[in-house]
Amino acid sequence: MVKGYKICVLPGDGIGPEVTSEAMKVLKATGLDLEFWIHDVGGNAYIKTGDPFPRGAKEACDKADAILFGAVGHDYAPYDVSRKVLDYLRKEKDTYVNLRPLKLYPNIECPLKISEKQGVDVVIVRENTEGESVKQSEAVGVWIGSDMRIITLFGSQRLIRFAFEYARRHKRGKVTCVDMSNLLLGDKLFRVVFDEVSEWYPEVAKDYKALDVAAMHLISKLDSFDIIVTSNLYGDVLSGLLCAFIGGVGMAPSACIGDHFAYFEPVHGSARDIEGKGIANPIAEILSAKLMLEWLREDEAAETIDRAVSVVLEEGKVRTLDLRGTSSTKQVGDAIAQKVAELSRR
Repeated sequence: MVKGYKICVLPGDGIGPEVTSEAMKVLKATGLDLEFWIHDVGGNAYIKTGDPFPRGAKEACDKADAILFGAVGHDYAPYDVSRKVLDYLRKEKDTYVNLRPLKLYPNIECPLKISEKQGVDVVIVRENTEGESVKQSEAVGVWIGSDMRIITLFGSQRLIRFAFEYARRHKRGKVTCVDMSNLLLGDKLFRVVFDEVSEWYPEVAKDYKALDVAAMHLISKLDSFDIIVTSNLYGDVLSGLLCAFIGGVGMAPSACIGDHFAYFEPVHGSARDIEGKGIANPIAEILSAKLMLEWLREDEAAETIDRAVSVVLEEGKVRTLDLRGTSSTKQVGDAIAQKVAELSRR
């Protein structure tokens, strides 16, 4: 019996509606039984209804099997209004893992001098609900700002355990702990927990790097990395560096995962400067949809999407402006959806 899935789609603001539309097109091409519930959230929803996360959208998120998310951020809505969407999806739903598998696909120019055989294929497992995500900032007088970071034993254990479980499931060989334990007490705790959890996974190698060394080695010794597990801010910095190696944020997917709830979004934001121009790269959203299928254990369909993206990029006929092409968002989505349909019939 074919299992059906209810997918809540939150297009959001900026280019969010454009790229989620293409991702849905690709998902439909897999032939899976998918029912899409589309709900407006973010700045657009706030302007229309006075609420950035209307009740119907929340209820749909709670009932859906998974959430496909675009982006939030609007010029005419206060920043904190749009953030309320992310606060709900990350903190209230406790999606403590931010998973960013960053891969260089065929025929994409990489600024690093690496062989085609080596490539780029690094997974960032980043803490999503602690660290800098916990708002502990304040202004002390006019000239002093204070920011406090929160790292807990429980939060570190479950994040690091996820990284090793991911390595085991995806047959990856090493997990690298990136921290600044030589300076910061929170990172000392993170390092201790890493050592303890790693003992449960003797088949997976472990490694350690300070943040600055990790940044240097991503450029000079890229092949020494497989999976990186790290705290909130460090993961954001390192994944930003890796995005430069794989064609930019338009190629960077992510997943925000909890124990019983997950949503999937591209690394890029709302990109209001190119909204409505039809030039946004939809591949990050399409690959985020692929991660959603992996989370739903639809591995064959997920692999088909990945292969389709590879084939389309290798052919080089359609690609958006950020990849030095002239194709529209829709043309790229159409090409990948068509290739997914072809591969699914084989």
